[in-house]
Amino acid sequence: MIGTELTQLGVDLVVASARVTRMASRDVSALPHAAMRLLGRLDELGPTRISELAKADRCSQPTMSNLVQRQEEQGWVRREADPADSRASLISLTDAGYAELQRARQEAGAAIATRLRQLPATDLTTLEAAVAVMHKILTLDVVEDTPR
Repeated sequence: MIGTELTQLGVDLVVASARVTRMASRDVSALPHAAMRLLGRLDELGPTRISELAKADRCSQPTMSNLVQRQEEQGWVRREADPADSRASLISLTDAGYAELQRARQEAGAAIATRLRQLPATDLTTLEAAVAVMHKILTLDVVEDTPR
């Protein structure tokens, strides 16, 4: 594949995965989408500063602070002093937050499973392979493109 074809494949992947994620998250009953994104990000990154969470979520620091505070009140995240900078805090998932995230993910997965049941076995096999490739993409290092 040439660069433009790979770019289009990347666009198609981003659009389709975002739509599937939105479709699944509509069926999660108790956990707001923003809270699920925050808990998921903390599950992925581990303890993280609010400034980094805001940057990753492409929102303002005050917006992220408010979201973190609401999740802290729920008992789903906790603040701890950053050992590298006592003026800063690290936000991390609590056991209750992780359990809530897993519950929401199960609900989202069940919502998608209702559609997956309608696919033929060959499509499900292809989808399993595609998910494995998506996980591989997440672990690759970024390499600068060179003109061909």
